[in-house]
Amino acid sequence: MSELPEKIPLIILDSSEPPSLFVTHHTEYMVELPSFPSFEWDFLVIDTPKGEDLILGFDFVKNFNPSIDWKKGPITFNADQKDYYDP
Repeated sequence: MSELPEKIPLIILDSSEPPSLFVTHHTEYMVELPSFPSFEWDFLVIDTPKGEDLILGFDFVKNFNPSIDWKKGPITFNADQKDYYDP
């Protein structure tokens, strides 16, 4: 994990008040998903609010175009979505 040269203010778009969070670090991580090629991604690191494990940013979702079940929560990376992968 490496410190960023400047803090990045973070606003979470949900029903809560915007928290005073800042992204201060980043890390490269090898991601391995079923039915999808492994890839390395440069993740921004924060203390996740309300005990969440992970927050996917728009750039990640836009790049990989996963199927998202907005009611139940699962995110699926399908083999046909490999075409969207652009490291």
